[in-house]
Amino acid sequence: MKPVRVHEEVERHRELVLLACRLLDRSDPQGRASGCASLRSDEAVVISADGDEGPGTDRTAVLIDPEEGLPLLGEIAWPPPETPVHLAIHRQLPGGGAVIHTREPATVALAEAVGAARSVDAAVLTIAPGERSASGSDAVAGLEKLIVPSAPVAAVLLGGSAVFTWGPSTDEALSGLERIREIGRALPPAPASGPEGAEGRGR
Repeated sequence: MKPVRVHEEVERHRELVLLACRLLDRSDPQGRASGCASLRSDEAVVISADGDEGPGTDRTAVLIDPEEGLPLLGEIAWPPPETPVHLAIHRQLPGGGAVIHTREPATVALAEAVGAARSVDAAVLTIAPGERSASGSDAVAGLEKLIVPSAPVAAVLLGGSAVFTWGPSTDEALSGLERIREIGRALPPAPASGPEGAEGRGR
């Protein structure tokens, strides 16, 4: 692993990442958000990890290499499975920035609705549709080419199971997630499908 430069305010960045996670947990129903936040810290990335008991327990933040996603020397926690997606997005953010994601089912459903709608100005990029556990390198290969500063992509929906948003700060990344939720709630309900929907159309 090559040496990386660590920002002198890395401990403050850890605090910001953990604060974003607490806000993320409170914003989702029943405090059961399964997700995390990350923040670029010079040539390293600070990313949150769940406690030993899983999502919703005490969290910690780990400093990782931005290329390999491995913990730096002295770190004791391990980054989450979605780390490759966080890093792919970070590489496209000028000047660093923050990335968050959530697996909360209602938010995922709203992002799917926004992604399917053509009448909104917030594009949701869908990666590996139908692969509910997609989070490896295969799923994010080429993601960096799709997320560019000039593209109107507001969020990434990975494998129909996790929604990612980003911004210059953790606050703006959280605001981006809430914007996707608001747009999704405002969309008209999808037409019914299946036998009942077919019966209704035949009348």
